[in-house]
Amino acid sequence: MKISQRSIKKFVIVLVILGLIILIGITANPNKDINSAENAVGSSVSFLQKTVYNIGQTVKNAFKSVQDISKINKENEVLKEMLYKLKEDNRILKNIVNTSNVLEAEYKLRNSLKYDYVVGQVIAKDDSNWFSRFTIDQGRDDGVKKNDIVIQAIETEEGIVQIGLVGVISEVGHNFAKVITIIDENCKVSFKNIENNESGIITGNTDGKISGYFLDNKATANVGDELFTSGIGNVYLKDIFIGKISKVIDTTDASSKKIYVKPIIEFKNIYKVFVLKIDR
Repeated sequence: MKISQRSIKKFVIVLVILGLIILIGITANPNKDINSAENAVGSSVSFLQKTVYNIGQTVKNAFKSVQDISKINKENEVLKEMLYKLKEDNRILKNIVNTSNVLEAEYKLRNSLKYDYVVGQVIAKDDSNWFSRFTIDQGRDDGVKKNDIVIQAIETEEGIVQIGLVGVISEVGHNFAKVITIIDENCKVSFKNIENNESGIITGNTDGKISGYFLDNKATANVGDELFTSGIGNVYLKDIFIGKISKVIDTTDASSKKIYVKPIIEFKNIYKVFVLKIDR
């Protein structure tokens, strides 16, 4: 005889109801001796309860872990914001200190200059890596002329403020002027070694360095010797600080001795300069 699907469902429902009645009987009379059938059912129920409990604990712990991770992420974001603010405050503080040092050096230079001058802000730089040429916001209307000397206030390691040579004015407009610096390959400067007054000529080159030579091949020169303008020629005044010798090379040319010079000016960090207005 073919059993219908509906009959099977009824049979299952009856079994479930009988199982529930047995469970109620077991739990309603805890003092009654438990037979093997009841023991089997109880064991099954106990296992089911334990499984459900363990699953609940796992879900609870997982939810707590998610909450902890969320809390840690929020704390990390707060710490990141605090670190960023500290870095920004540190940057501002360094800028204030550096600016204060520059302003102090400029103040001392203003009080020591014997020549008329104008202060120019750098408004444009060339596209080279060395910034060998740049433009300032002072021009003909401000009294600036071609070949005027461009300098900057330099404070030495001994705390002495000196005039550092930047270059000369190469072109002048009504309200701007272009500067060619001593690291440009088209700029030549006559110098003297302050240690022994030996003289020579330096020029810039394409890699942003300064090289030169002593006119006397027997001239004594050492790394660290300071070079100043000699005043020879019609452009640069005497005794403007150029830089220090960084390398000495004895050449095969018997008429000269080659040197490399580290300029006292940081050309990548030029933002303000002094232009000396000198009548020649």
